[in-house]
Amino acid sequence: MSGPPESGSRHPLAREFGMTSLFADFSYEMAHVLLPFWLIHLGGTAVILALLEGFSELARILGSMVVRKGKRSDLSLGQKVQTGYALSMLATPLMATAFQPWHLVVLKSLSWFGKGLRGPARDTLLAGKIAPAQLPSAFAKIRALDQTGGILGPMVAVLLWGLLPIRDLLWGTALPGVVCLIFARRAARMAATPLQEEPGLPVRPPNTVHFPRLRPRFRSFLLGSFLIRMGLFPATLLMFQFGKTTGLPRIMGLGFVFASISHVLAALWLSRQPGSLPPWKLTFLGSGLLTAALLIMGFGGRVMALYFVAMLLWGIADVLLSVGPKSLIPRLVSHENRLGAYASWEISGAAGMILFQPAVSLLWDRGDFLAGFLGATMAVILGTAALIPVYRSSPDTPDTH
Repeated sequence: MSGPPESGSRHPLAREFGMTSLFADFSYEMAHVLLPFWLIHLGGTAVILALLEGFSELARILGSMVVRKGKRSDLSLGQKVQTGYALSMLATPLMATAFQPWHLVVLKSLSWFGKGLRGPARDTLLAGKIAPAQLPSAFAKIRALDQTGGILGPMVAVLLWGLLPIRDLLWGTALPGVVCLIFARRAARMAATPLQEEPGLPVRPPNTVHFPRLRPRFRSFLLGSFLIRMGLFPATLLMFQFGKTTGLPRIMGLGFVFASISHVLAALWLSRQPGSLPPWKLTFLGSGLLTAALLIMGFGGRVMALYFVAMLLWGIADVLLSVGPKSLIPRLVSHENRLGAYASWEISGAAGMILFQPAVSLLWDRGDFLAGFLGATMAVILGTAALIPVYRSSPDTPDTH
């Protein structure tokens, strides 16, 4: 008699990739706390900061486009994962060598190119090694460890700030970067080694360079996900509005910490659930919580209690809207389409940032925060509506043509 279903978070590949993400986020989030001040020290302006973000997202898109090319064997995908992490872990400490603002633009773009390169390759490897029913808990574990690194890195930077020069702190990001690369290599080697077949995994066809065109159902899914993820960006707006209207920057920062902790706790809870977590329910629940967070902040952003409630909901929604859609992709597309599907999902997120961030920034300058929140809310509602027909069209049967 078989025992109860195990959580996908216990899969060794989920553990190795989770630790890789923890130390990667530790490294570059530690640097990114310092980056605005380092940019100002080098004579950067708001225009340079905008270019920094814009070119980084374009580089991320380029990395996701590159990863779709060439062989799709587990060995090849593992090499792309290692290359992606290596580029990010190299670019981050090299920010300490910058003497001109444009140096930071180049280095962060290189880091984000690596991010676009490794993300789809890593997710494709996980989807090929872990049964669909266990994918949500596996992705949740990686998300929890990733966000833990995103908390620890800035915390270390803040604690050492003032004790060491910013340049030395940037060099210090090399230490967690080296540990990240060790785990990345271990994960890639594990992915290239045939593991015991997980129950529920479909028979995998031979790897091929041919890349079939994505089917209409997945394109509708991608459109819905794109619109919903545009609603995730205004988390920064949640903080800035509260800080600007109340003059309480410390409380504003505490709200971000609160959201990060709720993010980690939600991901840990999901990772510990045995058996199947319905990805569609996670996705729709995430869009509902995100809608609530945006509306609460839009109409009650000056109230401290509502600010914390909105940030709590946003932190949980961010987890659900990563774990749910990523777990759905193997159910929507065939094996030979999977890498392209994950790359397209990554590209859509970066494209949303490029398109939506300038519009929201313009609303910030005008002081029209409510319009920004309502615009994001409308995007989430439209995205959810676009997903409903996909959900009703037997999404557990992948398109194979």
